[in-house]
Amino acid sequence: MKSLLVVCLLGLFSLSGSAESAKPRYLVVPKSVNSPYFDEVERGCIAAAKELAVECLYVGSYEADARFQDRIIAEHLNEHIDGIAVSVINSRVLVNRSMLLAAKQSVPVVTFDSDFSAKVLAQNPALRASYIGSDNFQFGFQLGLLAKRFKPEGGIFCVLSGHRAASNMQQRLAGLYAALGPQNSENSSWEEHSRCPIYSDDDAERALSNLEKMMRLHVYAPELLDVLINLGTGAQSEVLKYSDEVGHYQNVIDKQQLVLLFGDTLPSQKKLLEAGLAHGNVGQRPYDMGYQAIYTLHALNQGKSVQPIIYTPLEVCVAGKQPLCQ
Repeated sequence: MKSLLVVCLLGLFSLSGSAESAKPRYLVVPKSVNSPYFDEVERGCIAAAKELAVECLYVGSYEADARFQDRIIAEHLNEHIDGIAVSVINSRVLVNRSMLLAAKQSVPVVTFDSDFSAKVLAQNPALRASYIGSDNFQFGFQLGLLAKRFKPEGGIFCVLSGHRAASNMQQRLAGLYAALGPQNSENSSWEEHSRCPIYSDDDAERALSNLEKMMRLHVYAPELLDVLINLGTGAQSEVLKYSDEVGHYQNVIDKQQLVLLFGDTLPSQKKLLEAGLAHGNVGQRPYDMGYQAIYTLHALNQGKSVQPIIYTPLEVCVAGKQPLCQ
């Protein structure tokens, strides 16, 4: 119910302030608004809108839920909007309702951060005009290379992820597996823990709980776990809580007995790296995603063609190295 109220309030606020405006209006829908990662998307969205003299309607719910995304888009399509950018949680949910409405009204759609699934796009290639964001396979591949860098002899790893249905998480997982090579066989140097992957549904507290449980497992039985690989910001979203929980395991972190790797390189995450509370991060440019989403939607609104895929850069950050990130 809490998320539903947030969606309604944000939606009403966006609509009430712009009904009389003649500016092009572009709706940007993140997975959730309760995330420092998507705060950067909003900043980019607002900056681009100011430059173009258009409106950025940044609307989401506190919980990452595909049905709330679908409702937000459908409700805003009842008013005048000129384009939609969405970070897709579950392709099937959006395709069955809000995307049908957008197509009927000829409202252009782009995705950012997380695209529609390959299966859905194969069935409807015109579903979105462009994907703006990271090469998520390469993202996961770089996390795998970091794991091999810290544990060259291999070991047992566990993946902590967000939404099971999100295509960006699936692509990152595929890239990670490709980097680590064959697993769970006599000839492989890497083995995935039987409990993993573990999903948090983009809930920061649940992500931190999942992380702490697996760190505790390592302390009790070091031979059962060598590397924890988080495919996104996850537990590091709650910086103070993360620092407090992980600080209890500083000894095994300092000795690299248990290696902690994370997705994203927000300023707060880089500070955690500098403090020795993680070993490595692979980061994205969420600000660029929000910024480029508005420019791409505006180009489409003007009848211009756009690239079907616009990749934003990745960076790899390693604790104790100078420079920290490359």
